[in-house]
Amino acid sequence: HPFQGGGSLLSLGLIFLLYTMFVWWRDVLRESTLEGHHTKVVQLGPRYGFILFIVSEVMFLFALFRASSHSSLAPTVEIGGIWPPKGILVLDPREIPFLNTLIPPSSGAAVTWAHHAILAGKEKRAVYALVATVSLALVFTGFQGMEYYQAPSTISDSIYGSTFFLATGFHGFHVIIGTLFSIICGIRQYLGHLTKEHHVGFEAAAWYWHFVDVVRLFP
Repeated sequence: HPFQGGGSLLSLGLIFLLYTMFVWWRDVLRESTLEGHHTKVVQLGPRYGFILFIVSEVMFLFALFRASSHSSLAPTVEIGGIWPPKGILVLDPREIPFLNTLIPPSSGAAVTWAHHAILAGKEKRAVYALVATVSLALVFTGFQGMEYYQAPSTISDSIYGSTFFLATGFHGFHVIIGTLFSIICGIRQYLGHLTKEHHVGFEAAAWYWHFVDVVRLFP
């Protein structure tokens, strides 16, 4: 098969990439938590870098929302001049979509609670707050899966299906990444890695989670 060799190389490349990232994260945790090399000056680098990363993510998702608004605000004659296009059935926004719009701000409040608990030196409360954050995120992901299962349209149904599933799907993917991020922070908090002075990893997770919360309001 012409793609068999390429698929094997791709798999090996992906495994190598994951291994490299794991080793990198391990080294960063050792340097910051055990060796104390992450002074306040050193912490500025990861902070600025993560802010720029979030800005790039905002631009990416903005492009998807811009495509949707362009087609919905001025429907072309190719889709019948109406939005949604003729023959496309849509989900009722007052049902699961509305409920899934309430969950992210609630989880954002939970991660803020965790942040304040870390600053106050209350380790157990921070763990409880992160458990609440992860639990709400899992509920959100479950509801979105249910929403996709019940959706009367697919990604191949005109420009509506393409923009809807791309925008909500990539947002859901970001939720999954943020959930894993929060789980790791919860484990590190339980192990006593995070302190009042050193919790840059948690700050990055909280910023990312608030970014995910705000983005949900647009779709």
